[in-house]
This record gives sequence, C-alpha cells and structure tokens, in this order.
Amino acid sequence: MKLPLILNGDDVTLDGDTRESLFTVLQREAGVFQEKTNCRKGTCGRCHVVLDSKEVPSCLVPFFQVKQREVVTPEGFSQTDEYRQFRLILDEEGLVECAECTDVQIFHLFSYLELFPQAGKEECRMVIGEIPCRCGSRPVLERGAARWLERKEAVRVGRR
Repeated sequence: MKLPLILNGDDVTLDGDTRESLFTVLQREAGVFQEKTNCRKGTCGRCHVVLDSKEVPSCLVPFFQVKQREVVTPEGFSQTDEYRQFRLILDEEGLVECAECTDVQIFHLFSYLELFPQAGKEECRMVIGEIPCRCGSRPVLERGAARWLERKEAVRVGRR
C-alpha cells in the first residue's frame, strides 16, 4: 500500500504493508534509522519521531495510520536551525557524544520543550530520565534545557 505523507518537510509517498510499523517502513523506504536498532516495544527512544507535533515511538505506530500526516525524524530535526542552536548550547555545557543516547536524548528533550515551554527543572529531569542512558550526560542536558528555556523566554519578552 502506498501512502502519501510529509516526511521531514517533504511530500513523499512510501510503500508498506498494513502489518508494518512506521519504523520499519521509514528504515526500508526512506533510509532513516539506518544505524539504529530498537527495542520494538516503544521504551528505548531510538525510534521516536514527531508525528503531527507529538513525539511517538514509530515502532508502535502502524504504517497505515500516517496517511497525509507530518512526520519528523531525528535525522530531519538534525538539519534544522533549532537543532544547531540547541546543540550549540549543549556543547557549551560540555555534552559528551555518546553513540547510544546523545541524538535520542536531544530529540526527546527538544520535542518536550517545544510542547511545554514553561517546563521546570523537575519536569526536564523527568523527561531526560525517560531515555536509557549510561554516559552520564543527564546533568549537561538539564543545564542546556534551562538555558534554552531562558533564551526562549528572553525572545518572547523582547518581542512584546
């Protein structure tokens, strides 16, 4: 079955079976998540996408449900100005690159901050803790999130 959707800002048509997950089709048809293995249970965060402005585990989304919907993958997000600006803040805070969790943590945290721009320190800590991590980057992510939110607040105040 061929379905039209918006993938990372582009109109595309992907071919998949009704029994397949969005993750499987994106991996095969669109070439995303190539280096990723995931738990296929929705808990590891490695397959997360933003589907119509809401972060979801793509391994749990049936492909047939994405017809004419907007999907943003971590690969697509990493090409945006917002990613570059957020990543710069995290790098300034001392982020250590971890092949297992860094990209997933950044994508997950940024998605949350976009939905909840008034998030406090405890909410950010909770969100960061949702993605399995052994590299010790959580304090850096917390500081980076606080700086990002301060910066966004300054922009909002400055426009009034």
